[in-house]
Amino acid sequence: MRKMDEMEWQINLKGIKWSYLFLVVSLFIWGAYNFIKTQEMSLPSILVILQFLVYFFVTNVAKSNVDDDSGKKQTFISLGVIFLLLVFGAILYFTVGR
Repeated sequence: MRKMDEMEWQINLKGIKWSYLFLVVSLFIWGAYNFIKTQEMSLPSILVILQFLVYFFVTNVAKSNVDDDSGKKQTFISLGVIFLLLVFGAILYFTVGR
């Protein structure tokens, strides 16, 4: 199998970017439509949120692997925010939600 040259690489990157954008926009619209109709989080909404989290963590881990301090800092800050949101959500669930 031969390696791609730079032009093929750029064409593939452009295709990946546009298909990714289409997928994210489609899932967002589908999730928003379902949320407006049913007032509940649906699978498309959860998928959009999870894909952003995966993208964020993968890029920050890659930055950390090349000794970029901003990647480590952002990872620790985001883990702290996620932890606080989980704690706050649990408090709301067990106090107000019942």
